[in-house]
Amino acid sequence: MKKMILAVAALIIASAATAQTTIETQPEGVQVNGRAERKVTPDEIHVAITLRDNEPKGETVDRLEARMKRELAALGIDLASALKVTSMANAPRKRNQVDTSRSYDLKVGSAATLASVFECLGEMGVTQAGVSHFTHSRIEELRSEVRIEAVKNARAIADELAMALDRRIRRVEWIQDNGFYESSPMPMYRTRAVVMDAMSVNAAGVADDGEQGLDMQEITLTYNVTVRFSFPVTAIP
Repeated sequence: MKKMILAVAALIIASAATAQTTIETQPEGVQVNGRAERKVTPDEIHVAITLRDNEPKGETVDRLEARMKRELAALGIDLASALKVTSMANAPRKRNQVDTSRSYDLKVGSAATLASVFECLGEMGVTQAGVSHFTHSRIEELRSEVRIEAVKNARAIADELAMALDRRIRRVEWIQDNGFYESSPMPMYRTRAVVMDAMSVNAAGVADDGEQGLDMQEITLTYNVTVRFSFPVTAIP
C-alpha cells in the first residue's frame, strides 16, 4: 500500500512538472491597429449589353453580334480584352422554335468612347444596354499598396508609443489581417437612353464630356491590420 501511495505521488509530481514546462509568458510589447485609405478615380466603365433574336425584327443574335464587333473594333476597342460573354439563354416560341439571347460585358476607358458605343448600338436597334459599374485598371496593385501602407502605419504608431515608455521595438510577434473595405461607385443600371441624355449638350449649347453625367465618383480603398510588437528585456539606456 505504501509503495502504491509513493507511486501515485511521483506521478502527480511528474505531471505537475510537465504542466509547468508548457506555460508560455507573453513578452512585453505593444499591440496597435494600422489603417490606410486611398481614393482613386475610376478609369474603366463597364457596359452591360444584351442581344436578342428579332430585336430588331428579323435579326438574329449571331448577325447582331457580328455587326456589333465590327462597329466596336472600328472605334479602336480591343475586343479580346474588352468584350466578354456573360450569359446565354434560349426561350421557346411557336412551331418548335427558340429565341436566343446573349449578354455581354464591355469595358471602355472614357465617357467619349461610351457615347460612341451607345450611338452604334442605337443605330443597330439594340435597346438593352447600359452602364453597370465603374472600376480601375490597376485595382489589384492599388489594393496591395494600401495594405503595405497600413502595416507601415502600424509600425509608426508602435514606435511612437514605445519611445514614450523608453522602449524600442524589437520584433513583430504577429499580424492580424482585419480585411479590406472597398467603397466603389456602384450606380444603378442606366439604360442607353438615360446615359445619352446625361451626356447631351448643356444649356449653353456646349457638348458635355459626360463624366459628370455618369456620376464617376472616386473609389475608396481602406485596409486595416492589427500588429503586436515586442520590446527588448531592458529599457533604452
